[in-house]
Amino acid sequence: SVLTGVPVHCEELLLKLMQSELNVEEVVNDRSWKVFNERCRIHYKPPKSQ
Repeated sequence: SVLTGVPVHCEELLLKLMQSELNVEEVVNDRSWKVFNERCRIHYKPPKSQ
């Protein structure tokens, strides 16, 4: 862009790459929680509230 001196198409590509990375992280996080809940829930005991 005019303000940063970086061509707009480079900024758009960087934005798409960052969005893709966030999507991958979200999928990994969701799958990790699913596996944790399926395999560990019977062993997990939440801390007692005071």
